[in-house]
Amino acid sequence: MSKEKLLEVKNLKQHFKTGRHSVVKAVDGISFDIYKGETFGLVGESGCGKSTTGRSIIRLYNATDGNVIYDGVDVHDKKSKKDLKQFNRKMQMIFQDPYASLNPRMTVMDIIAEGLDIHGLAKDQDARKKRVYDLLETVGLNKEHANRYPHEFSGGQRQRIGIARALAVDPEFIIADEPISALDVSIQAQVVNLLKKLQKENNLTYMFIAHDLSMVKYISDRIGVMYFGKMVELADADELYKNPLHPYTKSLLSAIPLPDPDYERSRQRTAYDPSQHDTSEEPEFREVRPGHWVLCTTKEFEHYQSELKANV
Repeated sequence: MSKEKLLEVKNLKQHFKTGRHSVVKAVDGISFDIYKGETFGLVGESGCGKSTTGRSIIRLYNATDGNVIYDGVDVHDKKSKKDLKQFNRKMQMIFQDPYASLNPRMTVMDIIAEGLDIHGLAKDQDARKKRVYDLLETVGLNKEHANRYPHEFSGGQRQRIGIARALAVDPEFIIADEPISALDVSIQAQVVNLLKKLQKENNLTYMFIAHDLSMVKYISDRIGVMYFGKMVELADADELYKNPLHPYTKSLLSAIPLPDPDYERSRQRTAYDPSQHDTSEEPEFREVRPGHWVLCTTKEFEHYQSELKANV
């Protein structure tokens, strides 16, 4: 993994009006970077704003405030159709629901080739067909599947079709929005292993959104933890698991089951209580040790630093 920045998110806000006077702050001023070739995991419970973050980055939503800088250019400054088209080719999304994200009236051939058609990437019908066949093979399906419809496939197969569709335009960056949450546990590892294999072969960069911390650790280089629209902790995957600092991160980690009956009998769940935080000042996102960031006040920052020293 290089240390060359591919994506910079600066103070991103995504607020939605839910009435005349009420606003939901789905994403409320988060900042992070993603480097070329890495997998950046984004975790948190349902409704914390992680999917909204992904959709704001890829411009399915126009950001309320802040900057999303991709390859040195602000995504939300792109106005012309030509600029947006070029941007959409570089960045693709794999959606959470493999049932809802595929058009039931289109064959697999047309679903996967849609990006090729839009960007004019196939010089003729034969080239189009060959590219789709190659993509099906890449994701573990075969060319006989091309003329079928989505309802003829299992959930895992449909997600593979979604992955093939995302790969069709040779993107550099893929946002995988909970790509395994709708799948059986037995299929989840297959899809994650496929994503890792494709990353290596195609030099891809991923943002992997999920609520399952154990799976996120398996695939991610670095992990950001979100809670109610805020980024509360960000660190290398191993560092976050060995030295979680924010009480919410500790709560998430304490909920991960292990295949050990003795451990499970004695496992202590840690409940997160937001009222226990220091309220003497507004918390800031601070670097407690190189590469390990936590949302905290000055007093909490000092406490976290002493906690890390004690763990050495």
